[in-house]
Amino acid sequence: MDLDVIAKTIGALLPPGGKAFSIDIDRISSPEDADERSIVFVADPKFRGPAVESAARVVIVKKGEPIVDKICLEVSDPYLAFAKVGKLFEDRRTIFEGPIHTAANIHPSAIVHESASIGPFSVVGKDCSIGQGTVIGALCVIENKTRIGNNCRIDSGAVIRRECEIGNRVIIQSNAVIGSEGFGNAKEGDRWVRIPSFGSVVIGDDAEIGANTTIDRGALGPTVIGSGVKIDNLVQVAHNVSLGDNTAVAAQAGIAGSMKIGKRVMIGGQAGFAGQFEVEDDAFIGAQAGVSKTVKKGKQVTGYPARDLMTMRRIEAAQQYLPEFLKEVKRLRKEIESLKKQA
Repeated sequence: MDLDVIAKTIGALLPPGGKAFSIDIDRISSPEDADERSIVFVADPKFRGPAVESAARVVIVKKGEPIVDKICLEVSDPYLAFAKVGKLFEDRRTIFEGPIHTAANIHPSAIVHESASIGPFSVVGKDCSIGQGTVIGALCVIENKTRIGNNCRIDSGAVIRRECEIGNRVIIQSNAVIGSEGFGNAKEGDRWVRIPSFGSVVIGDDAEIGANTTIDRGALGPTVIGSGVKIDNLVQVAHNVSLGDNTAVAAQAGIAGSMKIGKRVMIGGQAGFAGQFEVEDDAFIGAQAGVSKTVKKGKQVTGYPARDLMTMRRIEAAQQYLPEFLKEVKRLRKEIESLKKQA
């Protein structure tokens, strides 16, 4: 790939004389594995030394921190630049014969764009719609009346159940289940009576759903995943949840039914939500937090039960001194009892 294309992608200027070099970059790599046709990045000072010693001729660095004898692309955020350059080298080719594999099962009423790709043993149901450039792997199930937009990637083994709506440029990784039944039951004496789910799941543009994540359909209305939402592996999103645009959810988080989570919220791994309340825009939920009440806009909480982040840090810092505190309390108690006897 031409160096000038990479520089334009990340908004960097080639250094003086940079265009004079005839460099075709093959890959982005770690400093240890780099060769002359690699590009590496320095997002942290600890990586500067390995980058200096690497065989790479081109390095992405923070503005004002160039490396001597390297062609440096200077940016304000090297980690963000790494993400953008990485996409340039991502292999998006399908590994199956196609565009529609002979072993795929496509219902005659389904509309599949001629540029879409569908792998072996995948099933596309009645009245489905598959958009331009979308790649569906092997052994996927796309149930009746589901609509999938343009340039999506549905990895092998994913299941998208009936009547779901998937936007453009969405990634759904292997074994994710979209539109599973919600966990709704009514009590009748000593037994439970299942409540059917009549809603759907709506996923906005540029969302990413991790492997083995499950998103339940709404009981009546839809479960909504906003545009730009990033959901890690092994996350449970229950019925009628709403995730606002550009929210990120780390692995093993569990979001109970009818939660409304705002835009740009960051949710740490294994966080749990009790359901039927709101987390407002720009909030931060720490890993393993247990959230049972509304979190206001921009608020940072962690712990169980979830409390203010700085308060919890002070509590955690104080806990290591509890054995000494208990000894001191016992000593003071003895002194008080002794003074009482002398009075």
